[in-house]
Amino acid sequence: MPSIDNTLKQPVPRTVCLLLLLAAALSGCATVTGEPTQDLTIMTIDAQGQPVEGLRCVATNGRNTWVGNSPMHGLQVRRSATDLEIECRRGTQEARGTAVSRGGLRGTGALLMPGGTAMVAVDHLSGYRYSYPLLLKLRLDEHLVFDASNEIAGRPALGVSAESR
Repeated sequence: MPSIDNTLKQPVPRTVCLLLLLAAALSGCATVTGEPTQDLTIMTIDAQGQPVEGLRCVATNGRNTWVGNSPMHGLQVRRSATDLEIECRRGTQEARGTAVSRGGLRGTGALLMPGGTAMVAVDHLSGYRYSYPLLLKLRLDEHLVFDASNEIAGRPALGVSAESR
């Protein structure tokens, strides 16, 4: 007859279980798993699409303001639920743009977990679930609106005249 092991198994400590559950729950939270900033490029062009360098640009969203000269490559912008407003000037030359902030699917898996609604709310308030188009070409004497939902990977976002919206 086989022997039966009647020794008590050590129970898994409650804190270990709670930590594992918490880690699983937060894995869907973009605030924990995502990046607070995103890199983007702002360029200025003339009516023929030729680059115009050296305009002083100011980019602002609900989180911060960034200043630099065009072109601005690798600009680290803090994610936000608000649009990114950009204005570039040099003398009488001006180019304006609005990068529409779009919420992606980052962190929406948290909705399926206990407390998931709170995690998605935190992601919204922190801005972590939002992003802007990656490459913006502002045209002189125009105000263009760029939407990440129209973006094709590796290509500049298509700017639409703000007046035609």
